[in-house]
Amino acid sequence: MKIKLISILTAACMTSSTFACTTILVGSEASSDGSFIIARNADHSSLVNQHWFYHQPQTNEGGEFKSSSNGFTYALPKNSLGYSSFSKAKTNDKSFGSAGFNELGIGMSATETIYNNPKLLKVDPYNEATGINEDSIVNVILPSIHSAKEGVELLGKIIEDKGAAEGFGVAFVDRDGIWYLETGSGHQWVATKIENDKYFVSANQGRLQKIDFNDKDNYLSSPDLAKFAQKNGLYNPDKGREFNFHKIYSVDNINDITYNYPRVYELQHLYNDQIKTTLDKPLQFPVFKSPSEKLSVNDVKEGLRDHYQGSSHDPYANSNPKELYRPVSVFRAYQSHILQVRPNLPKSIGEVAYIGWGMTDLTPYIAFYQGAEIPAIYKTGIGTKSDNISAYWQLRKVQTLAMTNYNEFAPIVKDAYKNFEEKQANLMKDTEKQYLELVKTDPKKAQILLNNFEQKVTQQAMATARDLENTLFTKLTYNIDKTYHFSGA
Repeated sequence: MKIKLISILTAACMTSSTFACTTILVGSEASSDGSFIIARNADHSSLVNQHWFYHQPQTNEGGEFKSSSNGFTYALPKNSLGYSSFSKAKTNDKSFGSAGFNELGIGMSATETIYNNPKLLKVDPYNEATGINEDSIVNVILPSIHSAKEGVELLGKIIEDKGAAEGFGVAFVDRDGIWYLETGSGHQWVATKIENDKYFVSANQGRLQKIDFNDKDNYLSSPDLAKFAQKNGLYNPDKGREFNFHKIYSVDNINDITYNYPRVYELQHLYNDQIKTTLDKPLQFPVFKSPSEKLSVNDVKEGLRDHYQGSSHDPYANSNPKELYRPVSVFRAYQSHILQVRPNLPKSIGEVAYIGWGMTDLTPYIAFYQGAEIPAIYKTGIGTKSDNISAYWQLRKVQTLAMTNYNEFAPIVKDAYKNFEEKQANLMKDTEKQYLELVKTDPKKAQILLNNFEQKVTQQAMATARDLENTLFTKLTYNIDKTYHFSGA
């Protein structure tokens, strides 16, 4: 179902975003197994400070959250829910949560960096000093919410009261569906519930357009969203034009042409081969679309691993680090996640996080059941130097070696991790079948079963990475010896 990216745009200058991600959302009727899926590549730096994947226990102590990146603070509820997250090791798991589920099975992913209309930011600027940002969102919202919609409402209220420190999009999921929120300016925001038969992709842009202010079941926003735009001359309801959030609150500039829209184009066409849009008319891209074929977790992985392979815009196969079209999969990704909610299963196995560390094209996605203990290896290592103990660096080393000769080494890595993921999928089927029987009579043994699953797949993933590291070192040694042999013959 791969559609090659067509080269139809004039080359343009591109400036890279420090935080740059790609988001994919899939409704239950658009998925192959009736699950809800939210997913995102978190791109920042290959030498990013270690992020730990860990479960924060439930607490009755409350307390105050303090951001590690600005002066934002927030009073946590006295009875804070337990939750899993990716938090910065140097903050002792207290901030930069990125993604996870809380103990009620409510999941979220934060954030997709977006850019808002500079005309509106002049009158309602970001509160960079004390507003909420990517560092704080997951660690403040997940301990507090009992539904995805409640998450939207809480984050929206914080934006209204304290301001947003930056532009962002945030996804929420529960057994009722998926919500997606975008900022409009320092204190303005909008959110919509994704229709179950649709998928949605975003690439560092505000993508939402339509809002029905009377339909609170499917749309939410800051209370004066339309009036604020009207007051500042960007919306005139008297002309009969429909309120369009993207045209009013977002931006479209030369950077979007090469940095953002190609990713949206590629993923939309990957999942629906009937779409007729072209890159010379990006504003005609649909916001939500039904897929040609229902999407699985593996289809989402394929999207998150995309780099225009098979086209002239593939920067890795073509050894072109100056490729103008920014791919979905970049080396500087520090982690990628796919959060899946399967309403037909108990939440202990129905909520699954698939996590990939580092560059998505060259990493395995490891499955974590919400009801299982997370192995200690995911909470080891700190700082930005390579080590021999953390999961992040065991996987990152393989990616680094593979990138020294992508065309020779990447296929070896991909084949090995494909084999691992297939074995993991089979083990998941067996584990879930056993769990459903065992939990009826012996919940403790059922819990041990899930914990053992996590230990086993972790051992398999790390063993695969170590084997690959040795294989690539051997091949690299051979290549260097062949180049600088000096045999005297």
